[in-house]
Amino acid sequence: MTRIDPIPTNLSPDFLLRSLGITEPRDIDVEAIAYYVGVRIKRRCLKCCEAMITGRGNKGIISVVPGGMPQRERFSIAHELGHWAFHRGVTVACRSTDIGKFSKTNQVERAADQYAADLLMPWPLFKAECREHRRLDLKALKAVSAAFNTSQTATLIRMIDSDVYPTGIMICHGIGGRKWHQSARGIPGYWFPKADLHSESFAFDLLHNPDSRDEGFPRKIDADAWFDNWAAGQYQITEQSFRVPGEGVITILNLDPKMVR
Repeated sequence: MTRIDPIPTNLSPDFLLRSLGITEPRDIDVEAIAYYVGVRIKRRCLKCCEAMITGRGNKGIISVVPGGMPQRERFSIAHELGHWAFHRGVTVACRSTDIGKFSKTNQVERAADQYAADLLMPWPLFKAECREHRRLDLKALKAVSAAFNTSQTATLIRMIDSDVYPTGIMICHGIGGRKWHQSARGIPGYWFPKADLHSESFAFDLLHNPDSRDEGFPRKIDADAWFDNWAAGQYQITEQSFRVPGEGVITILNLDPKMVR
């Protein structure tokens, strides 16, 4: 399955939120939205996937594996609603690696992820909440994540994409090195993070030392610990990292404003 059909207007996140009179993050009830569009939610054990949607005509069923984090479950349901909007009548089974990764290679899954983000974190409400937090850091991330009841990973991706924090980059590392990263829109491409963590970075210790705790504040570090280009040695940036079960370590970088001019 590779096609991405145009989304019907009556299934667009903006239309659904307006139709249901949702004006506050706490009112975004993804199960109620699913019921509104003719989709029921079932929690059951699934083989080889985390969530799936099946349907016929205007009725469908989203099945999700029970017992996971509520924020993850909400995103999975919203992700499947994205498939319902784009791929009506097609049975779609999604592994955990398909959901919430905003894949740059699998456009079908990326479209479903984007739909979920637009539904659970609509831009007008989301940007307003972000503007309450001047600095992109773990404290702000936790506050915004709590407001929208979304995972820290999905929330941080949305914060990076919001244009509210023009110097922000997020990077995910595992034992094998950099897994993926997301940069604010205006950051030049030559500020591309290194594949491997520098031994002086807090993220390195957090990844390799199980006794290390998430850092409570951003700290300054020379930019050449994170970037390998001719200008990196001229700047300092801030870094702050936290663990994500099953992912590794995610780091929030804030560049010097001069680096993005």
